[in-house]
Amino acid sequence: MYVCHCNVVTDRDILEAIANGAQCVADVARATGAGRTCGNCVDSLRDLVCKHCPVRAGRTTERPAERELGVAGAAR
Repeated sequence: MYVCHCNVVTDRDILEAIANGAQCVADVARATGAGRTCGNCVDSLRDLVCKHCPVRAGRTTERPAERELGVAGAAR
């Protein structure tokens, strides 16, 4: 399924980026181009990263001070 229509990026592309080491939305954006145009897909990107990234999946809490701005100004 297409996640980012602007840059024609599929969920498989996102999962491949994660398998190749992407650990956050910004990493996925750099690897695939997703989220760099209009930003409407950033929530979907974040959901996929949180669900499939081994580093993110192991985190149970996040302190507000650890949040950073990622692609299109979205917190990651």
